[in-house]
Amino acid sequence: MKKGFSFGAVLKEMRIKSWLKNVFVLSPIVFSHEMFEVERLINAIVLMIAFCLVSSSIYVVNDISDVEKDRNHNVKKNRPIASGQLSFAFAWVLFAVLMIAGLGLAIWINLNAFIFIVAYVLINLLYSKWLKRVAIIDCFCIAAGFVLRVLVGGTIVSAGVSHWMFLTVVALSLFMAFGKRRGEMCSHSGEETRSVLDAYDRYFLDGAVFMCAALAMVFYSLWSISQESNLVYTVPIVLFIIIRYLLLVFKGKGEADPTTVVLSDRTLWISCGICAIMMVAMLYGKQIADMIGIVK
Repeated sequence: MKKGFSFGAVLKEMRIKSWLKNVFVLSPIVFSHEMFEVERLINAIVLMIAFCLVSSSIYVVNDISDVEKDRNHNVKKNRPIASGQLSFAFAWVLFAVLMIAGLGLAIWINLNAFIFIVAYVLINLLYSKWLKRVAIIDCFCIAAGFVLRVLVGGTIVSAGVSHWMFLTVVALSLFMAFGKRRGEMCSHSGEETRSVLDAYDRYFLDGAVFMCAALAMVFYSLWSISQESNLVYTVPIVLFIIIRYLLLVFKGKGEADPTTVVLSDRTLWISCGICAIMMVAMLYGKQIADMIGIVK
């Protein structure tokens, strides 16, 4: 295939599906009871878009860096850069455009959000160049991306990110990161893909996944108890979601990539939807009822 430009290839390279991860940016405004404050909500959405653009630019530079390994991978060889649908020159232009647009939106909202997103960029560039080859540090780099998403969202709410929410996101992010490595180890044993997998042991990853899942539940439970919106009653369904996710990870679904796992399992995404509805009802039920009353 001739290298150059293809709009479909550009969209594929931007990994639109993975933008689901950037919903984490909206979590602080939802849980701070400020979702119906229009200015704050608009700012949160703009920051989520900024993170979408910046994260897509990181995917581009990662694919440029990993192009030779991707060509030896059964699935990744079909990515636009590895397959030749996008030239290296165009890929670098795409990287620059997405990065500048994302950072521009972030600094337009506030300086703290810009700093957190710059930190995300630096961590990911270091990850792409060196840190992805260092066991455990690689998973902490992946987890840092989710934590920084929440911290970016916290820059536009009055109370910021609480300690319990911070710890919950850290544990949950590490749970997904170690699960991803376990999925890759099981799916590509013996293949020349990620050199860091040689430094891991499956039993270690099993233990790390279970430990982080347990910590995530403990921290979430403590956080929900600290709230005044009866969120403690969401603990059972969150526990179900985590256990269901664990089952899919251990069955090797989607190489344990968080976005792929969630979107590929109907039970999981329906459970997440029910959980989200419950949370919104508990947090904003009275406000919604008042609004409906006003409309009537």
